[in-house]
Amino acid sequence: MKQMLRTLASNRLMMAGFALLAVGTVASYKLPGVPVAVLVAPLALLAVNLAAAIAARPALRRGGLGVFHVCLLALMLLAGWGRLVHLDGRVEVTEGTVLDPAQIEVTAQGPWHGDAWRLLGFQQGLWEVDYAPRVWRTHTRSQVWLPGERAPLVVGDDTPLVLDGYRFYTTSNKGFAPVITWQAEGAEPVSGVLHMPSYPALEWKQEQAWQAPDGRELRFWLKVDAKVPPDARWTLAPQSTPAVLAVSLDGQRHELRAGQSVQLRGATLRFDRLNGWMGYKIFYDPTLIPMLLVALAGVAGLAWHLWHRVGALAPAPAEGAPA
Repeated sequence: MKQMLRTLASNRLMMAGFALLAVGTVASYKLPGVPVAVLVAPLALLAVNLAAAIAARPALRRGGLGVFHVCLLALMLLAGWGRLVHLDGRVEVTEGTVLDPAQIEVTAQGPWHGDAWRLLGFQQGLWEVDYAPRVWRTHTRSQVWLPGERAPLVVGDDTPLVLDGYRFYTTSNKGFAPVITWQAEGAEPVSGVLHMPSYPALEWKQEQAWQAPDGRELRFWLKVDAKVPPDARWTLAPQSTPAVLAVSLDGQRHELRAGQSVQLRGATLRFDRLNGWMGYKIFYDPTLIPMLLVALAGVAGLAWHLWHRVGALAPAPAEGAPA
């Protein structure tokens, strides 16, 4: 039994565990879809190695050094648990609409996570993005409404919306969403949203196709009146951006401003208003706060240990001298 304990506590096993962890970390960043085991297995190996070392060497479990090693063991276990239950995703939500969980794209998910994200919901409000010269994005202010709340919450790149532990952050992916209404002769009007490409990243490609209820395909182009200023500060706000929506059908091209309509063959098309859509990244890992607390406790334990070591090395005062 002692021989097995010494083997598990060996430095060679520790070095092998760290090497595997380094390989797994690089693989998880470079190879999308790599199994979470490439991180969890090395962490489990290092946790077993450290637990065996603590059991085999009494010095590692005394005083502040003991606190440090126990906290280090807890961090390894929490890190492994976090990889098993984490979730990373992204979603795009249009102003005035409610988040549809079916639109969430899960980019990474631990095998023990579950599907609680399918119950998330909020309504997207207005948003603004500040830009510095050279089209450098600085601050994003996105309003979101929660059920039953009378005032919106403001979300940004570093100010998340937290729903049941899921954190939503704004991203540079956002754009315009013209609202249009199609009314065929003798039929009820049908409204929809055109999801334009990201702006200003794809300023030159603000086009979209849409199939009308009668099966005809319409081509749309959005022309923003003001060009992106390259050497000035400015704010992007879809609700106050003047723009023209051009539509092509049956070889004819029409240009509409918000509130205008055009009579087409057998139907009327109206450009109601210009909305926007905002892209969010989603992050879930319940181990972050526990890891922070354990890390602080570990640093305190190490400081305690070093304090006693420094005190033990200090020279004793000379005989008769004041202490």
